[in-house]
Amino acid sequence: MILQMKTSNDEDIDSYFAMDAHTMGRLFFTLSTCLTLAGLYFAAHPHYLEQSWNSNRTHYVIENYKTWPNGSMYYEWVERDGSISIGNLGPWFNRLLNGEWRYDYGNSFWNYCRPRDPPTHEWMTSILRSMNHLVIVQVFFRSAVLLTMTHSLFQCMLINFVSKENHSPKLERIIGFPLVTVEFVHNLCLFVVSCLQYEQDSHLIKFSRISMIILTITTVLKLIFVAIIQTNQFLQVACVLIASAVILSHNTALEDFDNFLVDTHCDSMTIPSVAIAQLIYFLAFFVTGYLQYQCLIGIRVVTCSTQEEIEHRKRFCEEPINLIST
Repeated sequence: MILQMKTSNDEDIDSYFAMDAHTMGRLFFTLSTCLTLAGLYFAAHPHYLEQSWNSNRTHYVIENYKTWPNGSMYYEWVERDGSISIGNLGPWFNRLLNGEWRYDYGNSFWNYCRPRDPPTHEWMTSILRSMNHLVIVQVFFRSAVLLTMTHSLFQCMLINFVSKENHSPKLERIIGFPLVTVEFVHNLCLFVVSCLQYEQDSHLIKFSRISMIILTITTVLKLIFVAIIQTNQFLQVACVLIASAVILSHNTALEDFDNFLVDTHCDSMTIPSVAIAQLIYFLAFFVTGYLQYQCLIGIRVVTCSTQEEIEHRKRFCEEPINLIST
């Protein structure tokens, strides 16, 4: 792709597609925001997981299981014809004996948590816990990330190009290639955090913790880059303040993640400081997403014809096709 800056008076008779970069950015930002708000809506509702398979048969097995000489466990039940059948119990049964509950997560039934009575000072909900408890919350957040992943990279390439035309060479080196690189790493970390579930992806969950650390770094860098590009001093100060808030919130959010993995409760309740720390991250995502596409006001992306297409149009079209004008 070759990018070239043109004025509004320039006319390229060889163009066949023109896209308003700001309008497309606003569209993706709006859709992503709606999906994120939907995820936050379901995550904000306090929930207490009900025990799946909490049937009479489950209680019967817990109360009447037996042990083979080799230490493995089994249970017996009487069929309708009077015969006795035997069912073997795997290692998962130990978790039920230890008081854990098994709950459904989408189509998966092998998810465990520990029931408790939340203390009174935990009266807000943890977004991270909700993502691992309720599949609908993860679906909305995952969709928001995947929807904008490719477009955000393209958007950063445009911002990089516009910045080259409007800023000094020194500033170009600061917000050039690093901006696209940070955006790529940021999206990758968001994908890992929003897509992994602690039981189903237990062998990969360690990457979620690493991704949360890198996500903090990339979020702060994005806020700094956006602040540099801005000409409004108020927005620059706002970006710096939000970046500071993200740094201060990092340890709180990471500690909640660690505590969740160590002792996974069946509820989403947490202390207010954790919920506020997580919301600060979402505020940072919103601000960077909004200000990034606002940088593209007046920018139109024009796709030009190949030489073969130009020759074809000269032969068969009476007049040049111009789609640049609105």
